[in-house]
Amino acid sequence: MPSKIRMLPAVKHKPATSGSLCPLASAAAPFVYFDRAPNFGFNGAVANISLEAIRFEAPAESSDVVTDRVTVAHLRMTLDALRSLKTAIEGVERMAEAAIARPRD
Repeated sequence: MPSKIRMLPAVKHKPATSGSLCPLASAAAPFVYFDRAPNFGFNGAVANISLEAIRFEAPAESSDVVTDRVTVAHLRMTLDALRSLKTAIEGVERMAEAAIARPRD
């Protein structure tokens, strides 16, 4: 008589409750590093910001390091999301200014 094999999911799927942050989906969110935001605009009801990073490469052992720029993300958001991002950036700026102003031992 064959045994019953029960397959279990590799990851427990627990959806977030309404209005909360889903931990499973959030775990796969990318980290985006960028050096500058050279392009931005507003089209219709959508704000646009392009993010760039600078890359460094030594093509050969005896040659100088070469730099170039690469677009790493295109941000698209509503005006409400843009305001939220602005609030977050201003909060980080206040934290950074306080940390810089703090005397060091």
